Amino acid sequence: MTMDVDQSARAWWASFFADDLYPESDLEFLDPALTAEMVAAVRSLIPAGRLVDLACGLGRHSIPLSRAGYTVTGVDLSDGYLSRARDAANEAGQSIRFIKSDMRDLSVLFDSSVDAVISLHTSLGFFETSAENSRVLQEAARVLTPGGLLLVDVMNRDWFLRQTSEVFAVETGDYVIRNYDDSRPAVYLHEERFDPLTSRIQWTVKEVGSAGRRSSADYRVYSVHEIVEQCHQLGLNVEAVCGGYDLSPFTVFAEHIICLARKS
Repeated sequence: MTMDVDQSARAWWASFFADDLYPESDLEFLDPALTAEMVAAVRSLIPAGRLVDLACGLGRHSIPLSRAGYTVTGVDLSDGYLSRARDAANEAGQSIRFIKSDMRDLSVLFDSSVDAVISLHTSLGFFETSAENSRVLQEAARVLTPGGLLLVDVMNRDWFLRQTSEVFAVETGDYVIRNYDDSRPAVYLHEERFDPLTSRIQWTVKEVGSAGRRSSADYRVYSVHEIVEQCHQLGLNVEAVCGGYDLSPFTVFAEHIICLARKS
């Protein structure tokens, strides 16, 4: 299968991750301690070896994992992020292969060629249909060696609904949350619109008072049984499901679903 990357580039993430509203409102302010905790979780669950970091972005996981002894390939669709990731890796003295590729089509990688694939920070669920999102896991399973490990980290749908149930406003069948962020020089309106029929969240960030400057993301969230079932369908044996980067046991109240599965 070969994806039309030009067509994919017209999807929401092409503009969202390139828009200066996104890094200003979110990415650049991610706590370095959180990144360190995520990397520590990967190191605890996956032995050093050949590892693919899906949706690697700026390389904030790829670089410390390379430093820890993994042979890392970072995959992303953003030319801008990949360029910055390469610069950061060179500055850190790390040899990392960063490649532009759609997660649904990892034809740049051979069958059974890597020891581990990681998908962190809710990178699964970006695509419009369930089949497209499942294709991400299918491709991950394809490139894994027998005995290789897949690590998937997504937001727990059940946690999201529990956390937000008292602040939702119901509009045209969607459940909507709006709040303002005035912690920075500009004021931002954040809106999360949840569709219970599709389990998709449309997240919009708008700079208040600007001439319509906004960025929007649209992604699917999962309950734990959906992730486990997809792994089983792909011949992956689920070895652990954790609820946080501290690797605490999963409960329905956990913010994260961190699923570790091994290829048969």
